[in-house]
Amino acid sequence: MTASFVFDKKVRRIALWALIVCILITLAAQVLAYAAMTNWFTVKVSNITFENKNGLMVRGKLYRPPNASEQSPAPGVVYLHGYQNNRETSDPYGIELARRGFVVITLDTLGRGNSENQFSEDEPGFDPTYGADSAFKYLQSLPYVDSNRCGLGGHSLGGEMSYLAAMENPDVRAIVVSGFAYTEDATPNKPQNMLMIFGKYDEYRKRMTGTRDFEAEWMMAPQTQAAFEVSNPKFNTTYGDFREGTARRVHMTHTTHVSESFDKGAIAEGVSWFSQALNPDVPLSIPADEQIWRIKEIFSLIAMIFGVFSTIPLGILLLGIKPFSKLAGVPSSNYVCDKKTFWKAFLINAGLTLLYLPLVLVIFGFHVYVLPIDKIFPMMMVNGVAFWFVVINIIGFFIFRGWLRKQQEENDEINYKELGISEDKEKIQLSWSTLWRAFLLALVLFSFVYALEAIPEAFLMIDFRYKFPYASDLTGYRLLMMVLYFPFFLVGFTQVNILLQAQLRPAPGKTWLHTVFRKSIVGILVMVVPLLFHMALQYAPLYAAGIVPFVGPGGALVGFVINIEHMIVLLALMIPIGSFLYEATGNIYPGAILNALIVTWMFTSSSVIAPLPI
Repeated sequence: MTASFVFDKKVRRIALWALIVCILITLAAQVLAYAAMTNWFTVKVSNITFENKNGLMVRGKLYRPPNASEQSPAPGVVYLHGYQNNRETSDPYGIELARRGFVVITLDTLGRGNSENQFSEDEPGFDPTYGADSAFKYLQSLPYVDSNRCGLGGHSLGGEMSYLAAMENPDVRAIVVSGFAYTEDATPNKPQNMLMIFGKYDEYRKRMTGTRDFEAEWMMAPQTQAAFEVSNPKFNTTYGDFREGTARRVHMTHTTHVSESFDKGAIAEGVSWFSQALNPDVPLSIPADEQIWRIKEIFSLIAMIFGVFSTIPLGILLLGIKPFSKLAGVPSSNYVCDKKTFWKAFLINAGLTLLYLPLVLVIFGFHVYVLPIDKIFPMMMVNGVAFWFVVINIIGFFIFRGWLRKQQEENDEINYKELGISEDKEKIQLSWSTLWRAFLLALVLFSFVYALEAIPEAFLMIDFRYKFPYASDLTGYRLLMMVLYFPFFLVGFTQVNILLQAQLRPAPGKTWLHTVFRKSIVGILVMVVPLLFHMALQYAPLYAAGIVPFVGPGGALVGFVINIEHMIVLLALMIPIGSFLYEATGNIYPGAILNALIVTWMFTSSSVIAPLPI
C-alpha cells in the first residue's frame, strides 16, 4: 500500500513553514484588528464587568478616548447588539463614536457572550433591558463621563432594550435605534432626541413596525403621528429641538435587518445624531462618513480563516508522529463517483436541506405545545439548527446505505471498508485504537485553533468574526453547552463526510493537494448551493416585490433564514478540513470529529441563551 503523503519529508517541511505562516498571519490580523478598534492605539479599550440590578454579572467593552478626563468629562453612549449577537457586533458604533471623543460601552447583554444568563421571563428579577439600565448607570458613574450628556443606542432587540430604558429614564438624553421601531407610547419629548434607523428591506418590518411597505406607510403610521409634533413628517428630515429633547428623525437605509448594523450611511447618521444631541457645541473632529470600523471586521475574518486552516499543516505534522501515525493512510482508489451518482446525491441532499424551516417549526412546536426543551437545551437558535442537521443526516445515512447495497450487487469491492467508513467490509465497526487516536487528533487540532483565538482575545478583545460572531472564548457554562451539543453535530458531520468524502469521491488529482482542492470545491457546491437557493426563496421576492415569504410566529423564521449565511461560512471552512483529513488518513472520522468540535464551539460560544422574542 502506498504511504500517506504526511510521511513525505518535503511535504512535512512545507507544512512546518505553512503552519508558521498561518500562525503569524492570524496573530498579525488580530493585532491589526485591535489597532483599528483603538483608532490606531489612541483610544483605550478595556474589558469591564459589573453587577446588574438583578444580581447577575454583565461584561462589556469600554472605549475611552484620549480627551476624556476628570477635568474634562466627555459625553457617553451605551450601545446594545441584537438578539443573536454579542458586544463585538456593536464595534462599528463603538469605534466611530470613540474616535470622535465619546466614551462608549458596548455590552454583552444578559445571555450573550460572557455575561451571565437569565433563562425565563418568569424568573424573579427578570430584566427586560438585559443589562441596559445598569450599563447606563455604570457609564454615568465614570469620573471622566459627563453624566448629563449620556445616550443609548441599539440594533434590533438591542434597540428595544434601549428604547425601554430610555422611556423610563429621563437621564437618557439621546437614543438611536436601528432595526426596531418606536411604539405608540412615544411622545414628542419621550424618549428624548430619538433617531430611528430602519432598512427598506428589513425582514422584520411586520413585527417591528406593523407595515408591509415600510417606505410607503411608516411616516403616516400611528406610532409616528404620536412621536412627531408635525402632521406630515418625511424621512431623513430632523424635527424638533435637541436642547429641549424633542428632536426626531427617521432614516431609511436600503438594507436588510442585519446590514443595518454595518451600513456606512446608518452609522454616519447615528454618529451625527449623538454629536448633535450630546456634544452640540463641539463640531465632529472627523466627518461622520470617514469610517475605519470595516478594517477591524476584515482582519477579524482573516484571523479566523488562517486560524482555522492552520489545522491542515499542523495535521500533517501530527500524523507523521506517534501516536497519530497509525491513523495515516491512503484512500482506496477502487471507487470513483460517476455523474449519475453525483447528481442523484446532489438532488437528494438539496431536498433534505430544504427541510430546514419545516424542521425548525417542528422542534419549536414540540417545545411550545408538547414539552419545553429549553431547561435542558437552552440555546434555542442552536436547537433549531442542530435538530435539522441531525434529522436530515440520519435520513441521508439510510439513503446512503441503500445506495451502497445496490453498488455491492454490481461490484463487491465497494464496501464500508473501501470507502473509509469502517474497518469491516460488511458493517460499521472501528477498533478502540482507531477511535481514541481519531478523537485525540481532532481534540489537539481543535485546542490549537481555540488557543489561537482565545489567548489573543484575552489581551486584545478580538474574536473570530465577520458581521456575525463566529468564535469566542468559552465561559465555564458555555463549555458545558459545547459538551451538550457536540454529539448532535458529530452525528451530522459524520454523514456529511460520508457523503462528500466517500460517496461523492472524485477521481484523484495529480497530487494530494490537487485532490483536496477538487473535493473541497465539489463539497462546498453540494452543501452550499441548496442553502443559497433557500436564501433566494426569501430574498428574491423581498427585493423584487417587498414580500417576505418566511416569517413565522413573531418573525421567528426570519432569524433562522438569516442564520443560513452563518452556516454557509461554517461549511465553507469545514469541508476543506474534512477533505484533507480524509486524504491523509483514508477514513472519515478524524475530519468528522474535528468539524463537529469547531462548529459546536462556534455555535455555543456565540449563540444567545435567552427566551425567544416572539
